Amino acid sequence: MNYKRVALILALCLPLANAWAQDMKYARKIIKELSSEDYFGRGYINSGDSIAAVYLSAEMKKLKLDGFASNYYQTYTTDINTFPNDPILKLGNRQLESAEDFIVYPDSPSCKGTFDVLWLNTEILTKNKIRKEFLKRDLSRTFLAIDSVGLNNKQLYNFAYDLVSSNVFGARGVLLRKDKLKYSARTYEKEFPSLIVKSTKLDTTVTSITVDIKNRFIEDYKTQNLLGYIQGQSDTCIVFCAHYDHLGMMGSKIYPGANDNGSGVAMVLNLAKHYKKAKNKPNYTQVFLLFSGEEAGLLGSKHYVENPLFPLEKTRMVMNFDMVGTGSQGVYIFNSKVFPEELSLYQKINKEKAYVTNMRGTRPVPSSDHASFFNKGVKAVFIYADGDNADYHETTDNYENLKVTQFGGIFKLVRDFSDQLR
Repeated sequence: MNYKRVALILALCLPLANAWAQDMKYARKIIKELSSEDYFGRGYINSGDSIAAVYLSAEMKKLKLDGFASNYYQTYTTDINTFPNDPILKLGNRQLESAEDFIVYPDSPSCKGTFDVLWLNTEILTKNKIRKEFLKRDLSRTFLAIDSVGLNNKQLYNFAYDLVSSNVFGARGVLLRKDKLKYSARTYEKEFPSLIVKSTKLDTTVTSITVDIKNRFIEDYKTQNLLGYIQGQSDTCIVFCAHYDHLGMMGSKIYPGANDNGSGVAMVLNLAKHYKKAKNKPNYTQVFLLFSGEEAGLLGSKHYVENPLFPLEKTRMVMNFDMVGTGSQGVYIFNSKVFPEELSLYQKINKEKAYVTNMRGTRPVPSSDHASFFNKGVKAVFIYADGDNADYHETTDNYENLKVTQFGGIFKLVRDFSDQLR
């Protein structure tokens, strides 16, 4: 064995390994910070989104990114529905724990009182006489739920679910049973409350409930995107983007959003950190965009594409990172099948370097901020790490539970792709 040659190879590789270790340390720092209690879930209670924006603006300053504003902000307003107080739900005399046993659906209004529970069952749906009697009932003091026993026909169950969830019968509110409690955000409020209860906690023995829900609907809430950039050799740009908002709080329960989407923000900032080094001077101008309002309906990215700070027609490619902190089942590049040239480049790089495992391209999906660009005719993909995402939209999406499985591989894949893209 040529020990001198081995020593030389190790000496050359060690600085690269140490450099990447530092970048992973930086990524973990960003994720841990954003998912801490100091940011109140980066939502709209206690201005969590704005507190996060201040932190991210400071990070962009540290990286010495160029910007169109000193704080990198692009502001806009939106309506938003919030629940500042802990909601109360009692099934008979048994009180449930919010965020663990039940959640209030985010478009719900305030509601307080004790109400009967009526179970929509197979007989009501299929027997004319019983259905006619049911339709005569006044449900203004009643919560409606689905008795799934006997609704073993999927089509019939889905029909019942649509009837109850949309409250076509005018009940005071609705109860929906689900195995997972996935919270969200809404920019409007309905006329009736919806409560999602864990399946193991609710059955047909429940005939009455007591609820106390207090919502606060905020009109024209001021929020902001952040944009920094590095001028390249060309005015044509590549956009790296992620949403930094999350679900905020339901009462005192915080939704930390470590994977969704502290991980995506960390990826964007890591790329900015990489390209800011003089030796990595990019060909294309590199744009680093962080959106608010994604969880409430892609609000930030929709605002940006209507008010772009870089011309959309000069945007070569958009790479959106949403939930890239896991990956035990592989990596999706959503939308990429529409762009065979770009997908081929991703595949070529990964075949040569094996950066990520089980990489798959897909047809268009509308579920994240890339869609706002794609709908405007801009080439845009959504990079997502699949597997170990059971904590999605739950209070358990925290830094401690996050397995940063393929983050490093995704970074290297995107870096090489961006360097080779023409």
